[in-house]
Amino acid sequence: MAIPPLNEQGCLPEGIHDCTLEEATGRFGAFQLSDRRPKLWARFAEFLREAKECGLLEAVLVDGSFVTAKPEPNDIDLILVVPAGHDFSVDLRPIEYNVLSQRRVRRRFGLDLLVARTDSEEYRRYVEFFQQVRLEPGGKKGILRIRL
Repeated sequence: MAIPPLNEQGCLPEGIHDCTLEEATGRFGAFQLSDRRPKLWARFAEFLREAKECGLLEAVLVDGSFVTAKPEPNDIDLILVVPAGHDFSVDLRPIEYNVLSQRRVRRRFGLDLLVARTDSEEYRRYVEFFQQVRLEPGGKKGILRIRL
């Protein structure tokens, strides 16, 4: 599962690119001219440890300026993918709440996240939104998927 090279615009080519945490770390976790990336990535890795421990997530999709050539990204944008049959009306265990709470995750880790069930309409909408190139109407970029 190799992460493809960035295109001329400094983005991943269109599509969802499967990778391991180690591959993503090697590609985007450290830039020689930036200490911001390693700091952001360390917080993401800490969050991912919690996410794996809760056992609720199938995958995490990673987007934003973090998965581009931008040396000083603002943050890391995520889609947390839960199983298709997950019932959001059921009470969450504390560890699940800690992983799914947008406010807590933003405050504790500095990550922006959305949550969607696998293969749901919301999942498709979120992926479509994440793949848009802001300054290029109709342009598409790629995102990373780390399966848990």
